[in-house]
Amino acid sequence: MIFSPLKKKRYSDQIADLIQDRIVRERLKTGTNLPSELELAHEFQVSRTVVREALRILEISGLVRIKKGPSGGIFVSDMYHAPIRKSLKNMVALGEITIDHLFDVRLQLEPFIAGEAALHARKEDIEILEQLLQDSNAHIDNPVVLKKNNLNFHLLLARACGNPLFFVLLESVFSLLIESSQDFFESALEKHFHENHEKIFHLIKKKKAHESERLMREDILDVKQKLKRFKDKAAGGKQSREKTQGSALRSDKQ
Repeated sequence: MIFSPLKKKRYSDQIADLIQDRIVRERLKTGTNLPSELELAHEFQVSRTVVREALRILEISGLVRIKKGPSGGIFVSDMYHAPIRKSLKNMVALGEITIDHLFDVRLQLEPFIAGEAALHARKEDIEILEQLLQDSNAHIDNPVVLKKNNLNFHLLLARACGNPLFFVLLESVFSLLIESSQDFFESALEKHFHENHEKIFHLIKKKKAHESERLMREDILDVKQKLKRFKDKAAGGKQSREKTQGSALRSDKQ
């Protein structure tokens, strides 16, 4: 790998820029194995610490993935949503973003995505969606697989709509929703969501854009309502347990 000489600025930043340049200029595919940390250090004639910092910059930006272990290495990545996700995660931590805000974004994006997918999905997009739904049917009693596939259905639609920006935005929002609702896990609900997705898919396959938009909006509102009910129930159960524990402690003291 041949790079231009280093300029007068922080070496780690410049090395990150040069590697990024190479990835973009040569259109290196996701999964392409880049030179090792040691090889890059020799090539740039800098310490491995400097290279490590450059790679950390690229990893945060979503352009490379660093895998440790025997089959590890430095690989080209397409995690373009990573910087957006990091910023949004900070806003969640600061209390500036709530689950309601995330669902509001979904309600603005996903019905339009469904409509666009109905109009622009390619044959291979339809086949991938169909395979996903078939896999869900094959694992209909496995809530772990079902939940994973239900989430992927929305992301695959974003890929199928013809605008890659929607996928990046939606994946950023979804990663936060997944983190904030990990306990939202019921087999009956996942089956219900899967059935909704099958209906949406058949509309998209028939290129019925308006109906796809309508059903997607209903699906998101349905998930939002059920998630709220689930969290309210969980919060009520927690308060009840705390009250019982408090009563027990008072009884012990008496």
